[in-house]
Parts: sequence; C-alpha cells; structure tokens
Amino acid sequence: MNITQDTLMKQIADKENMNVAAVRKLFKSAEDIVFDYLSSTAPSEEINIKLLNGINIKRKYIKKKKYSKGMFQNIDCPEHVNIKISLSKYYNGQVNQKLFGE
Repeated sequence: MNITQDTLMKQIADKENMNVAAVRKLFKSAEDIVFDYLSSTAPSEEINIKLLNGINIKRKYIKKKKYSKGMFQNIDCPEHVNIKISLSKYYNGQVNQKLFGE
C-alpha cells in the first residue's frame, strides 16, 4: 500500500473541514522550512528535527577521510552530511500495540 502526499492532504482537509489548497500550502511551507534547516546551517552542526510525534530527521556531519584498509584502499571520501529519518521505539511499539494488541 502506498499513501501519497495528495491522499494525506485530502484526508486532512476532509477531517479538519479545510480547503485542500490550504493544506497543500501548509505541507509545502513545512517542507521548505525543513529543507532550509538541513541545508542552511553550518555543516558541522548536528541537527535533529522532530517532524511529527515519534518521527525524527537527523543530520550528522562526516569529516573528510581517506580509507586505507581492505578493498577501500586509497579512496578519498569527501566531507558530507548524512540525513536519516527514524521512528522512536515508543512510536514503533504503539503501532504494534494497535495492530496486534500485545
């Protein structure tokens, strides 16, 4: 099952008795703000954005490194950031509780 942004926007608009265009504008603003935080702050600053209750976006700085072991000998890895989305253990547990009643 794939649930698209459009589906979510329509469901939110229906549930909150709002115009779909207003919900779409809100989503776009949130997306722009998150992107600005991830791309505009100093690369060495770690960022943790609590997007929704139990859903986090983390950005971690990785320094320039030269690998010299195994099959990765003489490989230069430029400085970069890793961005990962994670679910809290509590959120995961709540979903399982709702599905399986454990």
